[in-house]
Amino acid sequence: MLETSVEGFSFENQSGNPPDNSQSPFEILFGIICLVLLIPAIFVAFGEFRYIIDYFEYGGDMSDVLSWILYSTTIISILLISGLHFTGLIKSTSWKLVCGGFIIAISIMNLFSRFSDFGKERREWGIDEFWLDFLYWPSTHERLELAFLGIIIGFFVIKK
Repeated sequence: MLETSVEGFSFENQSGNPPDNSQSPFEILFGIICLVLLIPAIFVAFGEFRYIIDYFEYGGDMSDVLSWILYSTTIISILLISGLHFTGLIKSTSWKLVCGGFIIAISIMNLFSRFSDFGKERREWGIDEFWLDFLYWPSTHERLELAFLGIIIGFFVIKK
């Protein structure tokens, strides 16, 4: 056993024993809640898909379907990976990097897609307001918050 003292504090390192990475009950509960929230998220996503398919038949374009895939994959992957991470089912560092990187990448794509959607909405609705004024609308900034939170969650998955 190696023992080091620094001004009254003692640090002990027993060789061969990995650090304790056990999950707290709060983290496990949070992970389970994320996994349970997948069920309503999937139902809502497929309800939106049915609506988009109906709209597609009456003149919608393929970009709506692609946006649905991106937006649904973003929220479902955030919930799934967060749930697996907090329950301790993602153990290896390499899987944490892959999962966190996936959340970051898909959230960044979501963010760019949202900005594109906002530009299209402003043109279609004839909104002449300044871009920042448009961002104050709850329907606008709430969609951006998901993308930014996804990026932050991705970094937390990688870091821990």
